Amino acid sequence: MKLAIYDLDDTLLCGDSEFKWAQFTVKKGLIAEEVYIKAISQFEKEYRSGNLDFEAYCKFLINPLIGKHIAEVKNLVREFISECKDQLIDQLTYDLLARHKKDEVIIASGSLDFIVEGFSEIFSVNNTLGSPVELNEGLVTGNLGGTPTFAEGKLTAVTKWCQEKNYILSDAYFYTDSINDLPLVKACKNSIIISPDKKLRIFAENNSLEIVER
Repeated sequence: MKLAIYDLDDTLLCGDSEFKWAQFTVKKGLIAEEVYIKAISQFEKEYRSGNLDFEAYCKFLINPLIGKHIAEVKNLVREFISECKDQLIDQLTYDLLARHKKDEVIIASGSLDFIVEGFSEIFSVNNTLGSPVELNEGLVTGNLGGTPTFAEGKLTAVTKWCQEKNYILSDAYFYTDSINDLPLVKACKNSIIISPDKKLRIFAENNSLEIVER
């Protein structure tokens, strides 16, 4: 059985789930709009320029959830996805998943693990990797529970997962839009690039990788 690895934001999804999540938490009154949206917009600019402090970004997203039980957080995620799925899921989402309906599939994203798991549920994908949120007796502490699955961190997490499941990473199919995933793109000879940023497009063209436009 082949292995297909999908990035989530701007790859399987036609947008950024964490930015939408930030808007959702404002709507739910978990954080003040003028504080939160301004900060998230700045993080988005830093991400696009390749200068994002990803751990600081994750902790900022986690902060409104401090003290909440993970069961409550998962209920919020289900409500969030129900409200925003039509904005984040398009035909390409299903077309990409259909390419590997008979293969093993994992969604590996830098997004917070509970968000990745929420979308994986509606896609009927059982395997996920996301930036781990630390819990203490089921309660969100405000910290990360390990290395974020971003850039080299994603490569490390996926490599470990493949070793545990007896998959050869170099033979896997990997779908992504972002230059931040270049370490994993280089590790997977069958990388497929989805409406990439400028730097990843140049790399894909220079290395004859398939590019799919959304």
